[in-house]
Amino acid sequence: MEKVKEIFSTFFDINAFSIKNLIIAIIILAFFFIFKGLFSRIIIKIFSKSKDKESIKKNSFFKPLKLFFCSLGLYLALTSLNPTIFFKSIIIKAFKLIVIILTTYAIGKLVSPNSKFEKALRKKMNKANDGMIKTICKTLKIVIYIVGALIAISELGFNVSTLLAGIGIGGVAIALAAQDTASNVIAALMIILDKPFEIGDWICVGTIEGSVEEVTFRSTRIREAQNTIVSIPNSTIINNNITNWSRLQKRKISMNLVLDFNTSLKTVADVQNDLLILIEQEENIIKDGYYVKFDQIAANGFNLKIFFYTSIINYTDYLTFLDNINFKIMNILQKHKCNLAYDTKTLYIKK
Repeated sequence: MEKVKEIFSTFFDINAFSIKNLIIAIIILAFFFIFKGLFSRIIIKIFSKSKDKESIKKNSFFKPLKLFFCSLGLYLALTSLNPTIFFKSIIIKAFKLIVIILTTYAIGKLVSPNSKFEKALRKKMNKANDGMIKTICKTLKIVIYIVGALIAISELGFNVSTLLAGIGIGGVAIALAAQDTASNVIAALMIILDKPFEIGDWICVGTIEGSVEEVTFRSTRIREAQNTIVSIPNSTIINNNITNWSRLQKRKISMNLVLDFNTSLKTVADVQNDLLILIEQEENIIKDGYYVKFDQIAANGFNLKIFFYTSIINYTDYLTFLDNINFKIMNILQKHKCNLAYDTKTLYIKK
């Protein structure tokens, strides 16, 4: 019995301890355990848009708040029992650590994959790669946990600055060994912010041309026309000119029709007029800035310069349109019994 009293006296002041204090402690503990859910819902309703029960339960702060109120009840119950100075300091430190851990956990959950933050980021980045968005969320979560761990270590009485100095020395060595990786990560962030292209866009970077399939922190993967995948470091992409064919607002079409010298000037004028009518009637041709001009007398015939824009952007549809327009041009030439000139030369031999 004396041994129990000795142990008990280490944690609580025996002279100040009473049944009344014990009953108060039990009531405090029971009160917070019973109403922890209610208190958590009230706080979430005040500080967030969540109003119904289901959305409140899904809130990242709901479970941490319930655990906080349980911890608060235990903290108040123990302090009401008149603990010794030694035990009280342990209770306060333990309560602070629990608050730090729960806060870190709740904030980390806010930026976790499939969270509201990820949905907002996905909306902001439009068609950005899913893998990159999840990587950003995981990276932020790790940073939050590291900051929380450093605060907890500091609360335990350890010198965080010494620890950070040691990490800094190692960090310099790692940074020197991973300069290329760092430059690619920075380039990836620049691609996200600048948005020169999106997933699915057809782009040209240097000699590489194809559809963007994925953007990671290290590289961008492009599927070429041959169905091969090319991984280009993000730093290379940023340092090169990027042509995004998917952002074309219109396509330019320019061609030369060289009619042979046997064509009469009236026929040249009739062909020119019919080509203008064709352009004006074709619905996929933009009726702005087009022309058909007899621009020069070439070495082998009369040149008609045709220039216009089409609203068709999709490459396959564009080829179909060209196929159709070329047949119509050839029909006009056949209608006027007009031949295209060959690139020919006449040689005179002196006897």
